[in-house]
Amino acid sequence: MNYKIYDNHSEEWILLIHGLGGSINTWKYQIKFLKKYNIIAVDLEGHGGSTIERHRHLLTRSASSINEILEAENIHQVHILSMSLGTIVALEYAYLYPEKVKSIILAGCVMSLHLGWKTLLAFVEGFKYVIPKKYFYPMFANLMMPRKNHKLSREFFIKESLKMKSVAFRMWLSEYFKTQFTFHKYVKVITENHLPVCLISGQEDYFFAKGVKKTHKKLKEARLQFIEKCGHVCSIERYETFNNLVVNFINELNITEKVTGMSH
Repeated sequence: MNYKIYDNHSEEWILLIHGLGGSINTWKYQIKFLKKYNIIAVDLEGHGGSTIERHRHLLTRSASSINEILEAENIHQVHILSMSLGTIVALEYAYLYPEKVKSIILAGCVMSLHLGWKTLLAFVEGFKYVIPKKYFYPMFANLMMPRKNHKLSREFFIKESLKMKSVAFRMWLSEYFKTQFTFHKYVKVITENHLPVCLISGQEDYFFAKGVKKTHKKLKEARLQFIEKCGHVCSIERYETFNNLVVNFINELNITEKVTGMSH
């Protein structure tokens, strides 16, 4: 798995996990902004500089690969900042290694789809084998990000996903479809370990916004932040607002930790 480290001489680390069709480059606005923290950003299998293996358990394998990277770099705990497809990788990592997670930020979370969207996803899941990617990716992007103000993130997604091999896109889409039926295991681990969670979503994220609200109900202690006039890829489309929400969440956690520590 390809990765990059941005050492800003901090005691805290943020792990960046991009979405479907993205790469480390997806986080350019965050990497510039989050200079108070050390950053480690990964390319998921089949994205950016990472190859993909045609084996089962892609999601679990990805979480394990990230853990191997963190151990090799002697990084003991991280705040996870994830986007879209990256949110299921973040949840899988927290499920397998909860002791290594300080907090989880799920941007454009893709869990808890209602029946109508699950049916549509199943339809997309079937047609991804027969529609050429030069037509499929624009169709998928326009489905998720239909409005004029979504143009920047929509065009970025199309450009980046066209670089992917079709097998990678198919494998990740299949993995995502399967996680829709296993969310309960993530909720259990997050709740039992009291992991701080922040959900950030665009109000115009028509494909996933209702699912984000359902996810929030299941993760009762999680924070929920909606960004106005914003679609699915809020980390690009409204990056200034998004960055401030991320930093405020982490700063408040640190303040709470200090106060709690002092009280003991």
